Amino acid sequence: MLEDGAALTLGKMLFAFSRLDMNLGLLLSWALRDPSSGQLKKLDDENFNARLELLGKHIASSSGLPIKAKAELISWLDNAHSLRTQRNQLVHGRWGVDAIKDKVLNITGLPSSDAQRVIEYSLTELEAFNHRIVDVISTLSELRERWKLE
Repeated sequence: MLEDGAALTLGKMLFAFSRLDMNLGLLLSWALRDPSSGQLKKLDDENFNARLELLGKHIASSSGLPIKAKAELISWLDNAHSLRTQRNQLVHGRWGVDAIKDKVLNITGLPSSDAQRVIEYSLTELEAFNHRIVDVISTLSELRERWKLE
């Protein structure tokens, strides 16, 4: 049951993170469009980190964004980078369960390596991560609306 619960929660995380990535891509496509041609920037080959970096550069170089908008977007970027780091660890690690502790184990590094790390999660903790992703998606939508980033 623990493994099934973890698989369901991690599957939901992948769906939520892909929505976040898509929303960020749409924002960037519009924010970085060429006004003279009306062309949207193609971001198909950019990963999530590269998209975050592009947004950071756009925020820093934009003279049309109010200071408060820049501050809120930078705060959002910090949260998104934090999610990205944890998501990478979750996706690139291998998984197991400790039924005695009622924990799901995320293991990074090779078994013979001194760098191997085991992080224990309860299902509640994994679900909380999914809620963070949803909150970051909602915040991005609010920022886009508030600061007319479309």
